[in-house]
Amino acid sequence: MKKTILGAFCAMTVLAVLMVSCGGASTPKTSLKNSVDSVSYAYGVSMAEQGLVQYLEQQGVLQSASNIEYDYQMRIAAADSTQKAALQKEMAAKIDSVNKINAPRLNEFIKGLKAAMNLEEKSPYAQGLSIGVQFSQMMLPQFNSMLFGSDSTQKVDNDQIMAGLISVLKNQQLAISTMDANALVQKKMEEAQAASQARQEEELKVQYADSIAAGDAYLAENAKREGVVTLPSGLQYEVLREGNGPIPSDTDRVKVHYHGTLINGTVFDSSVNRGEPSTFGVTQVIAGWTEALKLMPVGSKWRLYVPYDLAYGAQDRGTIKPFSNLIFDVELLGIEE
Repeated sequence: MKKTILGAFCAMTVLAVLMVSCGGASTPKTSLKNSVDSVSYAYGVSMAEQGLVQYLEQQGVLQSASNIEYDYQMRIAAADSTQKAALQKEMAAKIDSVNKINAPRLNEFIKGLKAAMNLEEKSPYAQGLSIGVQFSQMMLPQFNSMLFGSDSTQKVDNDQIMAGLISVLKNQQLAISTMDANALVQKKMEEAQAASQARQEEELKVQYADSIAAGDAYLAENAKREGVVTLPSGLQYEVLREGNGPIPSDTDRVKVHYHGTLINGTVFDSSVNRGEPSTFGVTQVIAGWTEALKLMPVGSKWRLYVPYDLAYGAQDRGTIKPFSNLIFDVELLGIEE
């Protein structure tokens, strides 16, 4: 069988033990007549020892008895001699109950495993089974999570997925063209990503409510100072030195010196301190900078007071925490040719 199917089992425990204890499912007789038999048997044991039981429990195929055993062993270790026997009996009964539930499920799993192992690798059925396993175990859950979130009860419709897939494979008339289908999926994924980011940002706003309030209060008070201009976007600036050169546009690259601090005075970046100006595109910086640069004549030096939504928003950039308002002294040295 293809590695793509077996690979899903290679992070998984104890298939040999399970096959012996599964009741109705027959276990092939061990017969190590030669080196090929031996290495084959060893490979099966090795594959199983890497975590198959845990994998099947995670997928909901089997119920777990390990937690039950661990819990009871802890209780037995702490119990006195009169309680130990009763606890051991109770533990054995619960594990036996789990084993009885697992037995028919395990039989079905082994039945499917045997069928898959006997398929020719390049047969259409084997290829379909391989892709189907990957799709159902990895791709489909990821797609659901992207569209609806990992905690949502909403799921995509498997029948409609198959209807679209088979229509393409059989070259049938499509209800939605390939181009429109691709665009629709892309749009839905972008909407889901945007909604997820919005939810995360709202959660962060609760966490950083005090910092946001302090930043808002700072800008509100700063706007009252003489010489401070507040633009409709919320960006504030004051002119420290007015230049008389040309004003950059979106397509220009500019050379600047700058000094950036938080509203509490903490320096987070400074070309001035490094002693070397920086060059970059007007639109390659935060929105507050772009807006200001397109108003500044070359030779000007302005102090910018940038609200967080024109800076780095909800991003955590180390010294710059989410929803941080920033202050920059920006000196526009020139427009690059």
